[in-house]
Amino acid sequence: MFARANRMVFSIPDNDFGTSKNADNRHVALKGGLSNLRQYTGQRQPLSASIRGAPATSFFAALNVVFFIGVLITGETDGRAGQNLIDWGAKFGPLIAEGEYWRLALPMFLHVGFFHLLTNLFGLIIFGSMVERIFGARNFVALYLAAGVIGNVASFVAGPNLSVGASGAVFGIFGAFGVYLLLNRRLLGQVGRQQLTSIGVIVAINIVFGLSVSGIDNAAHIGGLLAGGLVAFFIAPRERLVAVSSPFSFVRTPRISLQTDQQPVARLVAAVIVISVIAAVLTIMEVQAY
Repeated sequence: MFARANRMVFSIPDNDFGTSKNADNRHVALKGGLSNLRQYTGQRQPLSASIRGAPATSFFAALNVVFFIGVLITGETDGRAGQNLIDWGAKFGPLIAEGEYWRLALPMFLHVGFFHLLTNLFGLIIFGSMVERIFGARNFVALYLAAGVIGNVASFVAGPNLSVGASGAVFGIFGAFGVYLLLNRRLLGQVGRQQLTSIGVIVAINIVFGLSVSGIDNAAHIGGLLAGGLVAFFIAPRERLVAVSSPFSFVRTPRISLQTDQQPVARLVAAVIVISVIAAVLTIMEVQAY
């Protein structure tokens, strides 16, 4: 897996490239005891299948396109689009300090130029659809929005510059997937460890790239990454082994499968409260500094 997901500062488009092995269709079988447990396998699916199986991801992708068309209709979307993006709700420190707090949410749906939109959508669809199927649509919506907001808050704390892009939320997807793999590393085995290593490489490459190229909002990336990981710590599904026997099977040894257990709603509520408190405290502290 390789991806590049960068967030826009000023008017310089960022780059997101990604490929992924789908984590769907995980299957574990047992022959002769738990010591012979096979590793779960990942199966690549067509892009159209990924979208159909992930309604929340499809919704966010469509919302990004709608906002882009709106920005395009009302003015420029490239490097000359500063005022137009501000009018649409781009993150801009002085206006946030004056009380326009919606600018901590709307920038995750705004983009500078078609290539900026396209690369972020690619990362969202490929990784988001995979994470949504693991976490469920409701939990995915919560972690995506939380990562996007905290990414914007971190960008606000880091500086007043105009900034837009979905990559803070996409980094939250990376963080959530990484925490899921880490929490379930014992049962997911070698493939899980490989996926976790790939996520680490993706994040490291993007951070280094952001430090070496001007106009990349690393604060939003890191903020989104940490927020996604934090939310996942509360709501990441836990994998467990279950014995499955078939009445039509002549083999006495039951088949052992990997079953995903979703976390209770109370943990999602707790995650939302924690993220809200963090966002509020950081925002208030930064506003007082203006």
